[in-house]
Amino acid sequence: MSKTLLIISGGQEAVDIAKAVRDSGHTVVVSDADPQAPAFAFADSCLIADVHGADETAAAAERYNRKIRKIDGVLCAADAALTAATVASRLRLPGQPLHVAELINDRLMTRRAFASAGVPTPWHMEISTPQALQRVMIARGCDLVVKPVENRGPLGVIRLTAAGDFARAFGEVRRHSPSERVMVEDGLDSARVTIAAMMRDRRCFAANEPAMAELIGRAASALGINDGPVVGEIATHQGMMYVTEISARLGSSALTADAARLALGE
Repeated sequence: MSKTLLIISGGQEAVDIAKAVRDSGHTVVVSDADPQAPAFAFADSCLIADVHGADETAAAAERYNRKIRKIDGVLCAADAALTAATVASRLRLPGQPLHVAELINDRLMTRRAFASAGVPTPWHMEISTPQALQRVMIARGCDLVVKPVENRGPLGVIRLTAAGDFARAFGEVRRHSPSERVMVEDGLDSARVTIAAMMRDRRCFAANEPAMAELIGRAASALGINDGPVVGEIATHQGMMYVTEISARLGSSALTADAARLALGE
């Protein structure tokens, strides 16, 4: 039986997901603030709403649900866990609880949860001025990553590798934080590996090596993500793996069928 799924984000990352949902026979609704969003070309209906505007997107979804067609599930293709959870809560759909989404949305709260659960994560701290960033650089070296406290994926994230203009870096990161909060963490002199996975009953299923999947599963469980898609980022330093990011979004079109079933409560 055909159902209607709302996909939050019309970006390039959502194109294959929208195609997969349509190919499965479901009606696709895509929400994004950009009228030219690529995934709109594969949607049956489009909602113009900011991906990171939780209330704005939820209001648009409520109007569509009330006036046009019932929405049966929501999928998130962007780092916008709070938006997806708000829509799910308003429409009484399956999804991450609001308190879990709020935790995911705050990088400092996420890292505190990791620490409590024994999940390795890089050294980090909140900083409030460019001078504080300069002091960290003097104390710990220049291999640092500066991030907005709000988890919006790569938006506003800057990796420092030289002394450079720390004041400019701080200002740019703070500009991408709605609360103007900035944090800094060790770069660990390591590349990052991104892992798209699916949580089922607190178990993590991913195509990556088992040790990475197990670590992402522990990180997701620490935040209360028991079911649903997750995307994690891992850095390996001196033989030890660290979780540097995690988000409750669909990161691979190969997982769309499983994610859609969960979103529809099946």
